[in-house]
Amino acid sequence: MKIAMIFDGLQIGGIERVGADYAKLLRQLGHDVIIINLVPKLNEMIKEYPKNCEYKTIKYPRWMAPERYSKMIKMNFWGRYLYPCAYTLFSLANVVYKFICRFRKISREKYDLAIAFSGHYNDLTFVAKNYVKAKYKMCWLHGALYGYLLASDGFFNLHQKIKNLIVLVDDAQEEILSYNNFCKLNIHKLYNPIFLNEKTLDRQFVDELKNRYGRFLLMVSRFQYPHKDQFTVASAFKLCMEKYGDDLNLVFVGDGPDKSKVEEYVQGMGKKIASHVFFEGSRLDVQNYYSAAYMLVHASVAGEGLPTVMLEAMAFDLPMVVTDSKVGPREIIGNDEYGLLCRVQDPEDMAEKIHCMYADRKMYEDYQVKGKRRLCDFKPETIRRQLQLVLDDVCKKGE
Repeated sequence: MKIAMIFDGLQIGGIERVGADYAKLLRQLGHDVIIINLVPKLNEMIKEYPKNCEYKTIKYPRWMAPERYSKMIKMNFWGRYLYPCAYTLFSLANVVYKFICRFRKISREKYDLAIAFSGHYNDLTFVAKNYVKAKYKMCWLHGALYGYLLASDGFFNLHQKIKNLIVLVDDAQEEILSYNNFCKLNIHKLYNPIFLNEKTLDRQFVDELKNRYGRFLLMVSRFQYPHKDQFTVASAFKLCMEKYGDDLNLVFVGDGPDKSKVEEYVQGMGKKIASHVFFEGSRLDVQNYYSAAYMLVHASVAGEGLPTVMLEAMAFDLPMVVTDSKVGPREIIGNDEYGLLCRVQDPEDMAEKIHCMYADRKMYEDYQVKGKRRLCDFKPETIRRQLQLVLDDVCKKGE
């Protein structure tokens, strides 16, 4: 099949990394893959995509998506009157813009399948409104269906137009569909594949990291509160040092709008703590950090999809302590079966769990072994077989 994967930018991030893995799987299955980037200036991750994928760009910002303005209904009483106006205005703008886009080759080409992979308003709208001609449509939900419905009815309206959905977890899905039984959605649950341990390690750099930071806790994520909660991790680390006397460092890998706030927060803890916390920025060689780290820590307040960093850490035998935010962490590690869960926004609980893992060598090694076992469910060959079954089903039900 000729498959178009549509993205809301290709900046360094979890969704974009997962997209690269799925592009690889689709190529391995023999499909032609075309990557379409709707925010051309965000293109750092394109080098991570298979070289035999075709790459195209076309501008389509989120503000162009009519359903984006459905949130107005929840804002104030006047929002319910303003939303229909905004929806009508931007729907008309889409008619005009779509006509203009028809003069570009990218919109004239025909595809067997178009996938809105980022799951954001613009790539969903781009697919739902047929900016590219495709026989079948699909969209990726990087989490559970109910999470998108909580965020906005606009997402659900777009999901209905596309019909074929991939979810990472199916919590509360049955309830949603029972209360919205007029919807005819074709939903498949599919985990993210993990290719990271196939990447080449820079052994010299790994050794440098170990020498520089010793035993260190690692958090890899975008600095964007409340979706990621580096504040709780920093506070827990402070408790590990002051309350438990653990000999550890803390390394943050990532960038984002709240990075400076976290840096200020850490500086406010005093020089003794701040001198053990390090900010490495965004890295394409994150595998080296996993290989050098002693333990993964991860926190979120607003909820997760299926945190790729947890799976990447498992690929490098890293035990982990993670907040029990909805819904992904528990999906991966169960009830403390493959790692330790702690309460959301509770530094005391996180620090206690980190100390338990640090102080109990047998527990640490047990979780290394258990992580390897859990990772089997995310192996590329396992997901590749499941992906082909999903594609077959989409084509069958779309006929």
